[in-house]
Amino acid sequence: MAKSLGPIRLLLWIGIVLSLLWFLLFCFGSAKLLAALSFYEAPGFMLRLYGIFPLSWAILFFFALKDVQKNVVVVNGAIITGALVIISIVAYHFVFKTTGLFHWISAVVMLVYSVLLFLYKPKVAGQTKPSGTA
Repeated sequence: MAKSLGPIRLLLWIGIVLSLLWFLLFCFGSAKLLAALSFYEAPGFMLRLYGIFPLSWAILFFFALKDVQKNVVVVNGAIITGALVIISIVAYHFVFKTTGLFHWISAVVMLVYSVLLFLYKPKVAGQTKPSGTA
């Protein structure tokens, strides 16, 4: 029996909203707001460029909604990227000795989201259970 695609669709919509919020925060947030969240702008453009990354995921999630089972690769990529983002957030915290909670809250949100994506991702077409399992 196939899993219902309702939960994964809801998770993709949540991913779109979260990604767009992070995009708006990093691309258009004031320097004071970013400093209050313990992000300090490097000389130039790098922190603002980080905001484009979540925008690309919002677009990928939007297109994956058309046919989730055919686009399970996008979901798998989001799970892997979520793990890498968590690692980078933790590393950023220890390297720059940040004091704000925003980094940790972001890491927890990303961890929960990635785990939920993993639990509810659809099976790849043609994938079957090994014989002898229930």
